[in-house]
Amino acid sequence: MIFAAEYNPDTFAGLLNMDKSYGKQIIWIGTGLLLFVGIQFIEGRILQNLSFIFLGVALLLLIAVLFTKPINGSTSWFDMGGFRFQPSEFGKTATALALASLLSMPDVRMQSFLGRIQAFAIIGVPTLLVLLQNDTGSTLVYFSFMLVLFRAGLPSGIFIVGLIVAAASITALMVDKIWGIVLVIIIIGNFTLLRFWRKDERWLMGFGVLAVLSWYFSKTVNMPFLLAGHIFLLILLTVLNLLKRNWQISVLTIGGILVSSLYISSVNYLVNNILKIHQQERIWVWLRPEKCDPLGSLYNLEQSKYAIGSGGFWGKGFLEGERTKLDYVPEQSTDFIFCTVGEEWGFLGSVFVIGIFIALLLRILYIAERQRLSFAKFYAYSVASILLFHLFVNMGMTMGLLPVIGIPLPFISYGGSSMISFSLMIAILIKLDSERSSSMR
Repeated sequence: MIFAAEYNPDTFAGLLNMDKSYGKQIIWIGTGLLLFVGIQFIEGRILQNLSFIFLGVALLLLIAVLFTKPINGSTSWFDMGGFRFQPSEFGKTATALALASLLSMPDVRMQSFLGRIQAFAIIGVPTLLVLLQNDTGSTLVYFSFMLVLFRAGLPSGIFIVGLIVAAASITALMVDKIWGIVLVIIIIGNFTLLRFWRKDERWLMGFGVLAVLSWYFSKTVNMPFLLAGHIFLLILLTVLNLLKRNWQISVLTIGGILVSSLYISSVNYLVNNILKIHQQERIWVWLRPEKCDPLGSLYNLEQSKYAIGSGGFWGKGFLEGERTKLDYVPEQSTDFIFCTVGEEWGFLGSVFVIGIFIALLLRILYIAERQRLSFAKFYAYSVASILLFHLFVNMGMTMGLLPVIGIPLPFISYGGSSMISFSLMIAILIKLDSERSSSMR
């Protein structure tokens, strides 16, 4: 796919042409294979004992790279004679090893406050350093380790709160501020009343449905009186609760409305006044494309979707993709490599690639569940979480389902750091799994 994205018959000078990405990628693939074999000669306990040292080295590299010259607006790479080294990619592997080592300690529990602080520190420090590099994509990848903490026993309530906050944030940005506040007022008010109302009055659920329909029609058919009517019903029900002296319900309803309104206002203020222009554009491309310039910030995504859609069911064939050959899609050999798959191999080829990745993830989860040592188990979950995040976000952003944050598609996108990093991840996993028969609980 890298070859297809950069192939030009007029300038083609062989697969090992170091002036092209596909020539360099062959070197990275070979290096990854050598490291893969080399890891098999290292005992798993040595990797576990050195895990925090690996993390320390990764942190030093993440600090050092902050003082390098920015490339594409980010200080994420060491530039060494035409080859770039990205410490954040290796930081993922080091963090996975250190986190697995911590969670395998008998006195560390996710149910305890100290255990959570230790785990959050291992994840949070490299995350902060990568964020300082102005690399939003790699920063978000580190949040995938929260899935490992969930498997280790972190209370599900934390994830539920996180999902609610994320949903409220997205809602606030999808609509104008005033409509977002109104929508949240309706939803929170109705669900609070529904939660604490008597069982024989569950008909209030209908108000929740009416709320969503009211918001939809108010934005598409210009019928704001539906919203006004629904808010009136909400106020009426709150007053009835007050008359019945149901103070708990009324306080929770009013408090939830006030807090949510303030939060929505703060989200809009943060995005519109704090974030940089290119960061704002990535959000609007995802949630409000009508606000974006088709020849500007929206161009990459539109061309990517056109390329994928033009592939049809069977695809146009290898090296036959018109948009690929004419360089319509920027960064097509790296972040947008999946649109090359979609154009040249069509729906069938895309499903095949997705199927291979799903099979890989299921295999890693199977390996995780059969481990006898906690270190190997949690390391396997870490690898699965990182891969899942990369796959979901990379493929999603090329189709406009998620914001464009710039992370590679594992083993397919061009990039020496990512190729070697993912090779190391899988190599360590296979090595740890090969030792499970001789390990003890």
